[in-house]
Amino acid sequence: MRPAPPPPSLLGPLRRPAPVIIAVAVLVFAVLAWRYAGDAGAGRVDARADSAVDAVTGGRKALLMRVTSFGSPPSVVLWAALLAGAALLLRRRRLALLAVVGPGLTGLATTVLKPLIGRTIGGGAGEAGYAFPSGHTGGASSIGLVVALLLVGLIPVARTGPAVAMVAAIALLAGGAVGAGMVSLGAHYATDTIGGFCAAVAIGLGSAMVIDRIAATRTAKQTPRPPRVR
Repeated sequence: MRPAPPPPSLLGPLRRPAPVIIAVAVLVFAVLAWRYAGDAGAGRVDARADSAVDAVTGGRKALLMRVTSFGSPPSVVLWAALLAGAALLLRRRRLALLAVVGPGLTGLATTVLKPLIGRTIGGGAGEAGYAFPSGHTGGASSIGLVVALLLVGLIPVARTGPAVAMVAAIALLAGGAVGAGMVSLGAHYATDTIGGFCAAVAIGLGSAMVIDRIAATRTAKQTPRPPRVR
C-alpha cells in the first residue's frame, strides 16, 4: 500500500521568490519607518499621492466608507474565519492555519508598531492619532494574500511568473482599494498604507514559509525509513 501523498505546499511555485519578496517588503517598510518616525506631516510622496487619490475618489465618501470597512478588525476577523472554514472543507489545513495566523499577526504587528514608530496624523480641533503603518490596509492585504494563495493552489499555477503576478494583483487590489479610501478620508498618509501593505506581505509570506517548513519536518519524521541492508 502506497503512503498518502503529502499535503500541497502553501507557496507552491512561490517557494523560490518568496524570500526575495519578503526581503524587499521588509526593506521598504524599514526605510519608510525610519524616514517618518516621529513625524506629523505629509512628505513629498504623500502630497502627490493624496492629490491623485482625491482627484479619483473625490465626492464619494459613502462609497469610501464601505470600501475601507473591509480592512476593519471585525471584517478581517470575519473573512479570516470564512477563509479558514473554506480551506478546511477543501482539506487544506495549512491554508486554514495561515488564514488565521497571517491576518492575526499582521493586525498585532501594525498595532504594536504604531506607537513605537510614532508617526501621527490629524490634530487641530481633534487629537492626533498614530498613523504608520496602516492597520486597515495591512488587514485587507493579508486577506487578499490568503485568497491569492488559495487560488494559486486550486488552479493550479505551475509557473513562478504567473503565480507571482496573481498574488501581487489580488493583494494590491485588496490593500490598494482600502488604502486609497483611508487616504481620501484623511485617516492615513499614502506612505502609511504602503507600510501596512509591506507588513502584510512580509508577515503573510513569512508565516506561509514557516508553516510549510514545520509541516515538511513533521512529514519527514512520520515517514517510515526503509530497513538497512546488511
